[in-house]
Amino acid sequence: MNDIQRFENLKKTIENDPSNFQARRELAVLCLDLGFDQVAMKHLSYLINVFPNDANLYFNAGICWEKLKHYKYALNAYKKAVELKGDDPDFLYNLALAYEVNGMDDEAMLNFKKVICINNDDSNAFFSIGVLYAKKGDSQNAIKCFKQAIVNNYSDYFAHFYLAQEYKKINDIERALEEYSKVIELSPDYSWAYYNIAQIYWEQNDVQNAILMLRKTIEKNKKDIDACKLLASIYITTDDLPHAVKFIAAVLKQFGNNGDFYYLAAKAYEKMQNYELYEKNLEMALNNPQSLSYNHTSVQKELMQFRKNPKYAAENI
Repeated sequence: MNDIQRFENLKKTIENDPSNFQARRELAVLCLDLGFDQVAMKHLSYLINVFPNDANLYFNAGICWEKLKHYKYALNAYKKAVELKGDDPDFLYNLALAYEVNGMDDEAMLNFKKVICINNDDSNAFFSIGVLYAKKGDSQNAIKCFKQAIVNNYSDYFAHFYLAQEYKKINDIERALEEYSKVIELSPDYSWAYYNIAQIYWEQNDVQNAILMLRKTIEKNKKDIDACKLLASIYITTDDLPHAVKFIAAVLKQFGNNGDFYYLAAKAYEKMQNYELYEKNLEMALNNPQSLSYNHTSVQKELMQFRKNPKYAAENI
């Protein structure tokens, strides 16, 4: 019997006998699994009215409210579940996540730590505490937590990635590169690892490897517009102008009109002393302000200065 058949059978059972609470409970959980969240909430609410002290019902209601994007209701449901059964690490963990989603980081931290007190092997709790420390700018404690998450679950490539980020923040570049490399070993398609390695290589003036890693980033995620911007900027900065122009043209073909890439094209043509296309691309950049992250007023001023004296190209902004 597949899930849909089981759904229909349970539905008929409840229609014939509304007081069959076990069938209703099974149907509520099945609806959650199938994505029938409003139907699930209907049955959970019914059951909570009948069994107001059942912690599992409140826990499932919290999951359902989260799926329905009612995060305050989810928080209240998890609070009730923990009130009724405060030693369940899953209840505490979801309560902590709900606090975090509602912007209550201190309460989230407290409840993640309660999870660890019950189960010191919970890698997700250590990871989540690390994220909260990172948000506070406390790299030292964030690193400790991410390292413990990895001890508990080495295959958690997110923990390796976040650990690399913290090492990068404190300028421990060697360890950062080691952790990004581990991310790639564990998840070869995780494009952000390649991108961050590329950024480090570029900051170290290792142009060849920076370009290699950016190409790898784009190979894994063709929609990574930040990687495309950085690669175009490197081509321009290193005077590899034919590659720059060709690459930017391909990006514009893929993404459509984009102010940033028109501006980058303008800078490439400026270096090539093709002032007609320099001016044209500045105009196109200004015509696409929604995707122009460079200062609009500065770009406008650059174009005006060029038109006043087109013999001289404006300086980069």
